[in-house]
Amino acid sequence: MSYLSAALGAAVALAGGDKLAGMRGYEDMFHHLGWSESNMRVAAAAEVAGGLLMIPRRTRGLGGALVAAASAAVLASEVSRGDTKLALPRGLILLFALIASAEKDLLPRAPRHRVRRA
Repeated sequence: MSYLSAALGAAVALAGGDKLAGMRGYEDMFHHLGWSESNMRVAAAAEVAGGLLMIPRRTRGLGGALVAAASAAVLASEVSRGDTKLALPRGLILLFALIASAEKDLLPRAPRHRVRRA
């Protein structure tokens, strides 16, 4: 699951970057949902930061939580508008972000070596 979480994090970060770059399709989608451009940019920044944090194992939980929060906000708008074509993929992103937020650090920490004094 860890490689899938990292790949999803990279994909979410890329999509967030597209929103920050002002791709017209995303602007139209958020406008359709009743969001302002600044609200879209806040969600996009959360996606970029959270997605990047989902790539390394040690920060995956924090990144997953950030992506889940952003996804939940967008999903709530999609559901309230009855837009199931958008809500289904967003719901899957939310699900995987929640799973990633619950992942534990799978890498053992390096042992600390004590320096013995003579």
